[in-house]
Amino acid sequence: MIELQLVTHRLTKEAHFMPNKPTSWFNRLFLNNKATIYLLNILLGLLVIWIASKLTWILEPVGQFLAIVAPPIIVAGVLYYLLVPLVNLLERHWHVNRSLTIGVLFIVLVILISLGMRRFIPAVQQQISSFASAAPQYWRELTKIVTNIADEQHWPDFIDMNQIGKDLTAFFGGKSGNLVDGTFSQLGSILSTVGNVVITIATAPFLLFFMLKDGPNFPKYIAKLLPERYQATLLDLLNEISTKVGQYIQGQLTVAFFVSIIFMIGYSVIGLRFALVLGLLAGPLNLIPYLGSTLAMIPALILGALTSLQMFIAVIVVFFIEWLLETQVISPLVMGSNMAMHPVTIAIVLLTAGKLFGLVGVILGIPGYAVLKIIISRLFNWYRKRSSWYHPHTDDEA
Repeated sequence: MIELQLVTHRLTKEAHFMPNKPTSWFNRLFLNNKATIYLLNILLGLLVIWIASKLTWILEPVGQFLAIVAPPIIVAGVLYYLLVPLVNLLERHWHVNRSLTIGVLFIVLVILISLGMRRFIPAVQQQISSFASAAPQYWRELTKIVTNIADEQHWPDFIDMNQIGKDLTAFFGGKSGNLVDGTFSQLGSILSTVGNVVITIATAPFLLFFMLKDGPNFPKYIAKLLPERYQATLLDLLNEISTKVGQYIQGQLTVAFFVSIIFMIGYSVIGLRFALVLGLLAGPLNLIPYLGSTLAMIPALILGALTSLQMFIAVIVVFFIEWLLETQVISPLVMGSNMAMHPVTIAIVLLTAGKLFGLVGVILGIPGYAVLKIIISRLFNWYRKRSSWYHPHTDDEA
C-alpha cells in the first residue's frame, strides 16, 4: 500500500513538471486573441445594422406607428422624471396616498400654468409682434452691412466679396419670398403637425398619471416576463437605465431653465430688445449639446450688431458671464459626473443621431447612447464571464 502511494506521488510530481502542450500559431494569434474577439463583435454589429437596413418594408410601418405614439410617450416620460422625485418624497416620508398626491400635483400644475400663461404669454406675444414689425428694417440694415463689407478693398483677390454678398442676399431674399408659397404648398403637413400636437397634449396627461402611479413597478412587471433566474439581472438593468435617464433629463432641463433665466436677466440689464424672447429661446436650444449655445448666440449677436457696437460688445459679455456660470457653477452642481463622455464620442453620436432622426435625434442622442452603452456593457460582461476565449483552460486547470 505504501509502495502504491509512493508510485502515485512520483507520477503526479512528474506530470506536474511536464511542459505544457504547445498551442498552434492559429490558436495563439487568432482564437485566443482579444483583438479578434473585438473585431468579431464589431462585424456582428455591422451585420445586424446591414440586415436592418434591408428590412425597410418592416421598419417603415413601425416608424409611422412610432411617429404617432412616441411624442406623447416622450412628453409624459420627461414630465415623469421631473415629478416622480416629489411624488416619492411625499409618499415615503409624509405617508400621503400616491393617487391623491398625483391628483393634487396635477391641480397645482394647472393653476401654475394658467397663471404663467396669463402673466407671461402676453409679454412674449407683444415682443414677437414687435419683432415681426421690425424685421423688415433689420433686414435692410443687415443687407446694408453686408454690402458695405463687400465693398471693402482689403480682401484678397481670390475672395470676391461682391459675389458673396449678392449670393447671400439672393439666398435669404429667395427664402423669405418663397415663404408664403411654401406655407400653402405644405398646408397638409402643417395640419398634420397640428393634429399630432393636439393628440400629444390630450393624451400625455393620462399617460403621465399612470406613469406616476405605477411607474416604480414597471421594471418588476417587465422582469416577470422572463424566467425567474433572469429576473434579478433584468430588474437591475432596468433600474440602472431608469436612473441614468432620469438624472440626465432632470439635469438638462434644470440647466436649461437657469440658462433662460440668466439670459433674460442679462439681456434686460444691457437693454437688448426682445430680451424675453431671446432668453426663452436660449433655454430649449441649450438642450442640444455644444450646438445649442452657438444657435442661441447668433440671433442675439445679430440684433446687438444692428443696434450698436456697444450693444454687440455687451451681448458678448453676457454670453461670457453665462458660459462661466453654466460651466463652472450650474452644470457641476446639477449634472455632476453623470453622462461623462469624451467630446469625440459626443460628436459622433450627435452626427449619427442627427442624420438618422433629425432634431429629435440630436436632442435624444446622448441619453439613447447611454442606454445602449449600459445594455451592451452588461451583455459583454456576461459573455466575457462565460466565454472560454477570455478564460482559456490551461493544461494545469484540466
